Amino acid sequence: MTHKLSVLLLLALALHASPARCDDIVDGGPAPETTVEAAKHGVDIPKFEPYAVPDAALWEQFTDVGAPRWKRSQATKKGEKEARYDGEWAVEDIKELVGVEGDKGLVVKSQARHHAISARLEKPFDPSASGLVLQYEVKLQENLGCGGAYIKLLTAPLKGEFSDDTPYTLMFGPDKCGESKVHLIYRHLNPVTHEYTEHHLSQPPTPPIDTLSHLYTLTIHMNNTYAIAIDGSERRTGSLLDDFDPPVNPPKEIDDPKDKKPADWEDNEKIPDASAKKPADWDEDAPLMIPDEDAVKPKDWFEDEPLLVPDPKAQKPADWDDEEDGDWAAPMISNPRCADAAGCGPWERPLVRNPDFKGQWSAPLVDNPLYKGEWAPRRIHNPGYFEDHGLYKLSKIDAVGFELWTMQSGITFDNIYLGSSSNAAALIADNVWKPKHDVELAISEAMRPKSPPAPKPGFADVLRMFKDRIDEILYGISTFYSVLQSEGVVSALRQERAGAFGLLMVTMALGWLGWNASIILGFVYRLVVAAPAPPPVAAANASTDNDTASPDSGAKADRKAAKSD
Repeated sequence: MTHKLSVLLLLALALHASPARCDDIVDGGPAPETTVEAAKHGVDIPKFEPYAVPDAALWEQFTDVGAPRWKRSQATKKGEKEARYDGEWAVEDIKELVGVEGDKGLVVKSQARHHAISARLEKPFDPSASGLVLQYEVKLQENLGCGGAYIKLLTAPLKGEFSDDTPYTLMFGPDKCGESKVHLIYRHLNPVTHEYTEHHLSQPPTPPIDTLSHLYTLTIHMNNTYAIAIDGSERRTGSLLDDFDPPVNPPKEIDDPKDKKPADWEDNEKIPDASAKKPADWDEDAPLMIPDEDAVKPKDWFEDEPLLVPDPKAQKPADWDDEEDGDWAAPMISNPRCADAAGCGPWERPLVRNPDFKGQWSAPLVDNPLYKGEWAPRRIHNPGYFEDHGLYKLSKIDAVGFELWTMQSGITFDNIYLGSSSNAAALIADNVWKPKHDVELAISEAMRPKSPPAPKPGFADVLRMFKDRIDEILYGISTFYSVLQSEGVVSALRQERAGAFGLLMVTMALGWLGWNASIILGFVYRLVVAAPAPPPVAAANASTDNDTASPDSGAKADRKAAKSD
């Protein structure tokens, strides 16, 4: 009995110490607490509940621990030597911006590596029976700089390890590396050559690039049309016949590859006139542009003025040590005298077009008498022509897989549906994806940083602003006086900023003089023009002062004497 127990103990220790197989999927374990922020912002996170989808070729919610149906590839990329699919995968709880508590997904765990993983269907799926509906979720838990998140439907029968060389029926999903787009590529079997060709959707839609869960839906209808929806909204619809490059059906006629243009075929409608001669006065060396002889240097062009001058506002730093730091020099600024002047430095005449310029001479063109028209090879029946109106009848599908290169980890896949029911896909969108997306969106909006109110300026800010304005005014006045002394009042007033200060000073001076003149003139007016008249003097007694008697009194006496006579 003891011997048996010892054997069992050794066997258990050996199994515990044995390394895990490379194709095992790591279970990332329980997610850390992610509901704190949601609770702080009053957002309720629902708990995960499995959702049943009947009659699906594949319905994957990654509820099985370790996802046993998913097999990590051990192959080497065919397109690149020594490039193995060594990227790591894990089935684990979502850790960033959780919309459903306990929801697991298939997560890319490594950066700057090649990743490949696939899951075989219980039985091959035939899209030609009733169309195809493919839908799955993508969540970028980290900012995606360069990487793919598309899915491949692998052609039956699946053989060997999954790689970039594995035949696939259809590839669909987002990709971001330089250009962002949603791929849609299907492979078609040429019934004549019996070879597969890839056909890429032209003008693919652009995917959202954020940390929310986004739903990608592809529908292939049995009338050779397709529809691409993102988050339940149609983004691109069209025809499998018309919207893909190259088109599936080849042209009925092609150029005859054996037909060659005759050696004597003239397809030049015009030829140089062989009889034409270059005129004797044609100067091919005459320049196109010459100095303008009529130009005159502007009066306000300062040839002796440098373009840069020391900044008069600059001050030597208090901690500047001439012995260690060298002689201090003010930084250079644009010469204010050159700001409004016509120019500074050496003056040169502007260039104008040379009236004698003719350029290189060439003979004029005339009609080619041997012209036969544009040559084109004759058209023949295309031996590879076929007309396939059943493009929806895609090759049978044996498995689904992700074969990706990405510079970032955290790309997460979930709720993968493959079948033929648009109604089932719509119910998944309404009952599984949308509640999760709404919670993620609510948390994202609640956690968005609010713009802080603009701080009110303090006393120090106001004082600093006032000092800057005073310094600016003093600098403008100083510059104005400097130019005034050297160039005169006109040049000083033409300076952009100093002139403004000078004009302001002149205006203030004139205003002050006008105010004083008005006071003086008012005083003179009141003193001279509007002075009051002297008061009237009392008349002397007429009976005692005959010299001052009025003429009327004399007249009255005369009239009285005449009446008495």
